[in-house]
Amino acid sequence: MRGIVRASAIGAVLLTLTTVLPIVTPVYAASTRSVTSWIEISSTRPASGCTVDVGIEIRDAGNAVSSTEVSIALFAGEEVISSDSAVTDGDGVSQLTVSTGGASGNGWLDINIAGGYLTGMFIGLSAGDSCSDGAEYLTVEGEVPDIVVPSDERVEGVDGVFVPGVPFYAQQRNLSCEYAALHIATATWGNSISEYAFDDVVGQSPNPHWGYRGDITGAWGNTDDYGVYAEPLASALSEFGYYGEVFYTGGDTAALISRIDQGVPVLVWLGLWGDLIQIEETDGVAYAVTAGMHVVVAYGYDDDGIWVSDPAIGGARHYNWSDFTYMYSVLDGMSLAVYPA
Repeated sequence: MRGIVRASAIGAVLLTLTTVLPIVTPVYAASTRSVTSWIEISSTRPASGCTVDVGIEIRDAGNAVSSTEVSIALFAGEEVISSDSAVTDGDGVSQLTVSTGGASGNGWLDINIAGGYLTGMFIGLSAGDSCSDGAEYLTVEGEVPDIVVPSDERVEGVDGVFVPGVPFYAQQRNLSCEYAALHIATATWGNSISEYAFDDVVGQSPNPHWGYRGDITGAWGNTDDYGVYAEPLASALSEFGYYGEVFYTGGDTAALISRIDQGVPVLVWLGLWGDLIQIEETDGVAYAVTAGMHVVVAYGYDDDGIWVSDPAIGGARHYNWSDFTYMYSVLDGMSLAVYPA
């Protein structure tokens, strides 16, 4: 399932995404945490054509909040003129930049942490005489989504098998579930890769086995603005020090369960609307697409079904075995296990 969106619109976008899913109550929604953030901005009154550097440190009760995505967006009116994202390091610090271009007038800088709005401020576009006018250092306290608590701890009391350390995380764009799922899977191993880092590495192609099909900010559910399959993601993972194992099960869960038993997170491709397969062709090569395609990270199972970390809601879902295997079989049980290289 599936831009930078204004902070006020983020909740509405995620709500829209969840309403098109089957009615499966998220048993454990993503929690929030109180954080203190120290924000250093190189200029709040930049001259025309400047780059504004933004350093952000995040702490929770004095402890660094690492492996968490921070995104910023600079608006001129209602238009995003520049944006950037980064994942906090072990000290809870991220460094980001935006460009003012040739815009002028009152600008606005949004700062979001883990998909949740933290703060924002006015930026006087072309108001200064240099790129360092109006430098500012501020401290902000707020509530942000908590994506670093391992999901196996959130299912305490459930008698099942779980991959330790799998976080919850909400995708940042309408159709970025695959890249968000990679962020979840790599965060499991302690070195998370931003969903935005995969944009240029994966590339574009009408054939999702070769690259990303369509517009990542498009509407979910159709087959034109669509997404990407496991093979290009496996290749991209190698650029970041990970190994991706692509396998197809036809919908049988034995191979999937075996990876979870080994403590390995697995991306799975689901047909949420059932079997709506269409066969298309690019350069003489045929491939299947299906309306209602979505990608989640399988991280646990019990007697009743499978647990997934779902980037559409930034939380956990539990599917019974019957429903899961039906959706899993639509794209032949397409799966991608993620390992450190």
